[in-house]
Amino acid sequence: MKLVLFDIDGTILNTGASGVASAKEAIKKLYGKLPVFDVMAITGKSDKHNFGYMYKAAFGKKPTAKQLEAVKKEYLKLLPAEVALQVKNKVYKPLSGLEKLLKELQKHSDVKLALATGNIKEAADIKLAPGKLGKYFQTGGFGWEAEERTELLKVAVKDCSKFFKIKFAPEDVYIVGDTHTDILAAKANGYHSAVVTEAGLGDKERILRAAAELETKDFTDVLLWLVWLGLAQDPKGVEKGSYIMPASAIEHVFFSRTGIDEQSLKMFKIKKYDDLGSGTL
Repeated sequence: MKLVLFDIDGTILNTGASGVASAKEAIKKLYGKLPVFDVMAITGKSDKHNFGYMYKAAFGKKPTAKQLEAVKKEYLKLLPAEVALQVKNKVYKPLSGLEKLLKELQKHSDVKLALATGNIKEAADIKLAPGKLGKYFQTGGFGWEAEERTELLKVAVKDCSKFFKIKFAPEDVYIVGDTHTDILAAKANGYHSAVVTEAGLGDKERILRAAAELETKDFTDVLLWLVWLGLAQDPKGVEKGSYIMPASAIEHVFFSRTGIDEQSLKMFKIKKYDDLGSGTL
């Protein structure tokens, strides 16, 4: 049995700046100061992490647990209007080919679909509602259960195992995201990784270096996704530059695309791919 976990923002949906705008406004409304920060610093992170980060950006210190809960509550009050605004402005939209792929995957009895998102559960529901996408995802892992993405994925798999009453082995878990954080967290847990780039929220350089098994613009090529998931065979064989089969070693893929191998990383005293800053070796 395969478990396919999808992120939300930038992966299955473009929700504009609804989440960031709501969180910033929540902090300003509660505590009187609008946080100023680089949005890339919170891209791919959980709501729990991001609310704390924004609060610290505004006041120079971490929020208390009570303050964090207050921000969460206010955020959920403001988010529906922000999402509605993105819908009205025609910014809100599912990524190309998404529903076609989801409908195809639902036909496979050996595939379970779920979420692994940095969004709070209630926020995920709010964001999925206009696109009527909630019907595809019955469960998952959400952004108040863990701050770090690596732990969030573990929680998602654990919750899915309970919900579906199936024990998923790491090699049967497939992570679909849009940032290098998604890729690295998947690798850290021994899961498969794929990244979509249509929304453009992720750092291109870091995505390249993180070397997902599958990197593509969107979901329009259903066969491509089915081959990656091991649900179909590619009659043309593996095409370099389009996707890398899961059977290939991650280090080999990384070297073939960047020219940097595991030994080189050690030479530069770099322990993780994530330590490579964007635009640097």
